[in-house]
Amino acid sequence: MRYVIKEAVLPIIALILPALTMAQGQDSSTWARDQQVIATMLTGIYSNANQAYFDKRGKIKNPHARRDVSITSDKSANHFLVKTIASNDEKKEITQKWQLFTDNSRGMVGMRVILDSDNNACPLFWRREAAQFRATISEDCSQEENAPVSLTLSKQQLWWDTTANTANNFKLHRARSFTCYADIPGVGGGRDEPYKRYDGLTLHDQGDEAWFNTKENRTLGVRLFLVDWPINNYTGYFTRDSLVIYIMEKMSTGTIKEHGYAFTVPEANRVGINLKWMLASCFMVSGQKDTPSM
Repeated sequence: MRYVIKEAVLPIIALILPALTMAQGQDSSTWARDQQVIATMLTGIYSNANQAYFDKRGKIKNPHARRDVSITSDKSANHFLVKTIASNDEKKEITQKWQLFTDNSRGMVGMRVILDSDNNACPLFWRREAAQFRATISEDCSQEENAPVSLTLSKQQLWWDTTANTANNFKLHRARSFTCYADIPGVGGGRDEPYKRYDGLTLHDQGDEAWFNTKENRTLGVRLFLVDWPINNYTGYFTRDSLVIYIMEKMSTGTIKEHGYAFTVPEANRVGINLKWMLASCFMVSGQKDTPSM
């Protein structure tokens, strides 16, 4: 009986050993794994709308201009097309290419910054910190204009420093894309009243706006702004972050009138407002596509 057990066990061990052998030596370096995470986190739309707004509200001497940044994958997961639009320069678009690579000699993730076909800026080298990554250039490298000297990347923000001049250091928030519609008038309470719907309005939640013309020849707009408060707005109170929806109108005088706003928690994926004469609803997922639930 003992001999029979051995005969049965040996084939099983023979089957297990190859699997165990293949599992050896498969551990990657920490920076190789970091490269995958950075590549995933980088893509998105960013804006410094909060920084620009609170600079003006705080009467900063040299307030930051509005800057929007789009980072998309280009060719492969480690190649990125970076488009920057600066509002203080007639909406001029600045384009760069970033390429991640594994730098085994440094034990870090490297990133090439390509400004054009003949001009490469100083490369940056990423390191992991608490819930974020930070990239810096070598101390002996002199960086080109508009190229980053350092980057700080987290789940919700990208801080971009270009020079020692603080006016060129941007605190960018990751934006979320929304679709909106507006009904005029803003029917409610189940009343069967005729209304006109203006839909297909697209914008993001970092101070972006969408405008439309009504049949009454009015130019109305919707703005979304996820406010990340750096201050409290009155003494003895902790001001909480909010997702805000605004209703605006361009007047014949050239000014913009704000008709009203509503707010909700910052993580909300939909928000609405009903002024009775107009209703607006913005969402990340349409009710036509959302999964029904109790």
